[in-house]
Amino acid sequence: MSSQVRFAEGTNFDSPAKPFNGNSSHTSTKPDLARNRAELCFNMHGKITIVEYSEFLDHFLPSFNHDKKKHDNIFEHIDRPKGEPDMYKELPKAINNAKICPGFKVVANPYQADKTDTTQQAVDLGLYRTKQAPKREKDKTYPAVDWFDIDLPMECKADETEQDAFDETQPNGEPTADKRQDALGQALSYVELIVKHQHRMFVFMIFFLGNSVRIARFDRSGVFVTRKLDYNVHGTILVDFLYRYSRLSDAERGYDPTVTRILPNTPLYQAMLARANNEVSTDRRDYVRKLFQKSLNDQWPWWKIEVHTQAPQARTRNQRNQTVILNYAVGMPHFQALGVAGRGTRGYVAVPVDEDDTIAPNANFVYLKDAWRVDYDDIDQEGVTLKFLNDEGVPFVPTLVCHGDLPDQVTISQDHWRDFHPDEKRLPLKRHQHYRLVVKEVGLPLEDFRNKSTELCEALYHCLLAHEEAYDAGIIHRDISAGNILLCMQDDGEWYGLLNDWELSKKVDSLDSEARQPDRTGTWQYMSAHALNDPYRKIVVQDELEAFFHVLLYYAIRFLPHNLAENSVGKFLHDYFDAYTPGPLGHYTCGRAKIDAMEHGVISLRTYHGGEDAKNVALRFRFPTAEEIQQLSSQNNKAAATPPPSPRCAPSSPAPRSSPCPAGASHPQEPSPSPPSSPLFGSDLTPLPSEDTMPPTEDKTKEKDHPLNEIIQKLLSWFSAYYALDGDVTSAASSTDVKTFVPFQSTRLQRVMMRRQDAKRGRSRPADNNSKQLLADDVATQPAVNAKDIARLKELAENLASHTAVIELFEEAFKNEWPEIDKGADKKPKDGYVSPKSQVLSGSTTATGSKRRSMDDAQEDKPGPSKRSRT
Repeated sequence: MSSQVRFAEGTNFDSPAKPFNGNSSHTSTKPDLARNRAELCFNMHGKITIVEYSEFLDHFLPSFNHDKKKHDNIFEHIDRPKGEPDMYKELPKAINNAKICPGFKVVANPYQADKTDTTQQAVDLGLYRTKQAPKREKDKTYPAVDWFDIDLPMECKADETEQDAFDETQPNGEPTADKRQDALGQALSYVELIVKHQHRMFVFMIFFLGNSVRIARFDRSGVFVTRKLDYNVHGTILVDFLYRYSRLSDAERGYDPTVTRILPNTPLYQAMLARANNEVSTDRRDYVRKLFQKSLNDQWPWWKIEVHTQAPQARTRNQRNQTVILNYAVGMPHFQALGVAGRGTRGYVAVPVDEDDTIAPNANFVYLKDAWRVDYDDIDQEGVTLKFLNDEGVPFVPTLVCHGDLPDQVTISQDHWRDFHPDEKRLPLKRHQHYRLVVKEVGLPLEDFRNKSTELCEALYHCLLAHEEAYDAGIIHRDISAGNILLCMQDDGEWYGLLNDWELSKKVDSLDSEARQPDRTGTWQYMSAHALNDPYRKIVVQDELEAFFHVLLYYAIRFLPHNLAENSVGKFLHDYFDAYTPGPLGHYTCGRAKIDAMEHGVISLRTYHGGEDAKNVALRFRFPTAEEIQQLSSQNNKAAATPPPSPRCAPSSPAPRSSPCPAGASHPQEPSPSPPSSPLFGSDLTPLPSEDTMPPTEDKTKEKDHPLNEIIQKLLSWFSAYYALDGDVTSAASSTDVKTFVPFQSTRLQRVMMRRQDAKRGRSRPADNNSKQLLADDVATQPAVNAKDIARLKELAENLASHTAVIELFEEAFKNEWPEIDKGADKKPKDGYVSPKSQVLSGSTTATGSKRRSMDDAQEDKPGPSKRSRT
């Protein structure tokens, strides 16, 4: 059996809504084409419908009023192929010579991959516009596939049964045999590459199987495919399809009419280059310009993209009903989600285009998000949520510029599925609406925090504040992940955390007793163990706080000093974040490492260090040694200076600091100025002492405890108590608290803390005095046998009933001494972790996707055969 994620027979769970596998930025597992194809195959579970050609024609091709002549069967005399090479020669020749597709040409490109495709895949045949048809190099038999310009992909298989990607004998046409699942995964990977490189609403595809043929149509909801026909006998059907297809408009063939390709050397192309190269010395956010500059890859098309939105400053109903089209110029996507079914999110650093198709020399850069959002009545557009949060004054969230659905760009597979499954109560296909959103802020990934752990913790702290105030305003985020927490420079020149991507958020007062969708979304690596083990679970505050913890742990393990051997980091990341356990009902459940940490209140390193090293049983972070500090300082050119201690706080509190250096950008010439006040307590306190008044240097021989340990230990003690009670503590946070806000006035951390104190005035929580003792007793690992134990567990778990205790835990930690510099090189394996059989955790399997839900068979470690390796 090949290493496939199998369709789950009889499962009631849908496939993951958001990819994906080893290509995901979230996973620590090495990218793997066979696994990616397996997940694509699995992700299409329940979404395949096989129909007659006449039904396919009626549903998916517009009525055709042109030439009604009867077509000859140009495939009638093609011999049964002895192998695929026969098909590469005969099929293009038959179609091109018949001249049934004017303006198009069928090209065989079975071996040479597109130079932009790192997966090195090539579909066998493709219909191209004649002017865009790829040309063969002198030393090659066939040209390379061009994923940017291929119009209609065609795949060839010599065996019409074993290599058929669809199975008419199975429910919903889903294949079960290994080779047939391999063929489906392969076909889906080709469609994935087309929607990655092009702006498509849907894609048609032809499957040649020996002397048989199928025609398929893929959109973000599902796939419809015709029954298999013998083209020697019924070839006129295929001729009719090709004749019709070549006469359809671009939009009717699936191209998005709201994007326009910006060709090289045109005025708009030159204007994009000019803006990218227009460096403004006074611009503190010049890193954004550099990101835009980097996106202008000459190997990737540039586009002018429309956003259909309401009129700016619309006040009346008529004004709100009027649609205004705003244009933005973009290069290569800054982010792109993989997959065929699902949202297909892309993100761009964009620049606005004026009505006369020009770009202002100092036009402000923005971030443009393009996605096929799930379109249900109870799901608001992300822009609606952001506008509400902006109006409520919630800090550290993106600022809405404009947003809107694109007209007539809605998936239709889900509607037609009903026609062919009238007795089915459950609809496995979702309605997706094409949607665009523009926000003011362009952030950097959290992993770009500069050179000390306080940068990381403060960014998370800011996002906790954002989450708290959004929740109090009535919105819960529901997708806390490393990718959704960004670093963003604000107007004061300081870097702050930004809680991004509110697409999956929901109103608190509308939370159902069960999740909205059985494949409820969330990023696998950071979802709570409870959420991973229950696909129907509604997401509550405790789940979100746990997700913040997992994000903190993820980056701390990768970049900070700790007692886990560096050669074990890849395995730890795999075991804790990527692993999963096959569940009893056909869905994935949480891997052992994460659930053990939550239940036991400790992150054990026994698996990695063995039982002999008693000092390294539990994970702990540490201050860097003098030698490590010297190395880190050399790597970062300069160490971030920590201020001398203030009489009013513990030594060496985190200081206001200069901007972290974005990837590919240089450090600012000068750090942000530091006001002469305590970063924690405000300008009314005693100024920081000078070097002449510094207290005596402490004894360096005494080992310092990293403040992260206190944060992690307390959080784990709270989580273990919560899990011991099985979540029997409801959220005490009110969604009706009225917020007041004050402007930032002093140093970054001080301003943020003062702002929260003002916003939360009147709300306080009792200090937790028992967490250390309870953690030492490891109460969570013992059955609660009496009322006293239960009371202690509830007291600890109550700290997770709202944000207050977690936020105050960070605030207290900021008063402690932190390393001046402790961010080192990334310990995550550069090419990804490869899990040998002997090292896989018992009961766990690799979860290489960012979203996981259903499966029926445990995977074997041997990868299944993919299409020939093409070079």
